[in-house]
Amino acid sequence: MRILFLMNDEGSPPGVLLEETEAQGHRPSVLVPYKNISHDPDLPGAVPRTPDGFDGLVVLGGAMSILDEADHSFIDPTRQLMRAFDAADKPVMGVCFGAQLMADAHGGRVKPLGHTEWGFLPQTWLPAAEDDPLLAGSPPNLPLMQWHGDTFELPAHAIPLSTRRDCPGQAFRIGELNWGLQFHLELDQPTLLNWARLHAGELKEAPAPHVAQMETDIATYHASQADFARRVMRRWLDVSLNAKAGR
Repeated sequence: MRILFLMNDEGSPPGVLLEETEAQGHRPSVLVPYKNISHDPDLPGAVPRTPDGFDGLVVLGGAMSILDEADHSFIDPTRQLMRAFDAADKPVMGVCFGAQLMADAHGGRVKPLGHTEWGFLPQTWLPAAEDDPLLAGSPPNLPLMQWHGDTFELPAHAIPLSTRRDCPGQAFRIGELNWGLQFHLELDQPTLLNWARLHAGELKEAPAPHVAQMETDIATYHASQADFARRVMRRWLDVSLNAKAGR
């Protein structure tokens, strides 16, 4: 299968999700539309107009906000592409900004959260997750990495899968083939350390204490998050294979 990854921030690469895609024998195509950069020699850097030639779509996180869409010309083409994949019965995974864009594309509403969610924070899986193709059997209270300042109200037909007290919108499914995940499953260790430096800069604080804390957090949490991410990605790829077989 050929899986399209849309990377919306060069500091947020597909990491573990791309690694698992390759490990399962599939072909990833990585584009960076906000800078018109392509990591696939067969493709331009802009958002494709159709899902033709692809078997699944992963829309990753970014520092931008949908609320600032006028400043980001790639947002509406990405929204339209997510809808086109859905119409073609091809699976979509949205991560952080990608989850917010998925909610928006299907009739939800993105809004400021009012604070920044940062760090490895525990998930509360909702009853629907017990039978979800990706999230069934998820470890209770699993700490997963967060960094975002926006959130979303779900479309009326979305199925909520996970929540947190301070940010209820965490994971959802639309239909049988669309998943939005607010948390960052994709992160590898180098990206996490870079994020610690970036977060320190955002707070206008010295980076060394933030990097040291992240090193501790990596040792405590990253192995379980990465194992979970690989399992979720394998299941999503299986869904993609089944959807391809059924078309």
